[in-house]
Amino acid sequence: MAKLTAAQAAELSKSFLGLAQTLGNYRFTNWDKLSKEENQSIADQQWSVLDAGENMTAMATTLLINEADTTIRQIRDVATTINEAVAKIKKVQKVINIGTAVIQLAAVILGKQPLAIPGAINDLIKAVK
Repeated sequence: MAKLTAAQAAELSKSFLGLAQTLGNYRFTNWDKLSKEENQSIADQQWSVLDAGENMTAMATTLLINEADTTIRQIRDVATTINEAVAKIKKVQKVINIGTAVIQLAAVILGKQPLAIPGAINDLIKAVK
């Protein structure tokens, strides 16, 4: 297992912080269309993803991931897809599902569960489709 470098942790952090911003932008753009519960759900997810991004930077010296470059590239690619897709999504539940999948991916990364990362990435990709 290779240690996650500071540069790799920064790239992961950037992806997750961008996803948090995307969730926030969706929330504010659709403020009048969201129920109070939907608004709160997305807000909670936004904060969880933001917190995960900050924690990834802090864990740069301890996080271990097999084939870190490939994993980070996959996360960056899916984050780009999500950032583009969320603006076009009409169903609020789909945005909430994406937020949930992002949080689950962050949890396996921060929980140092490298074997669970590919599955979490696939779940995130499915949530976007």
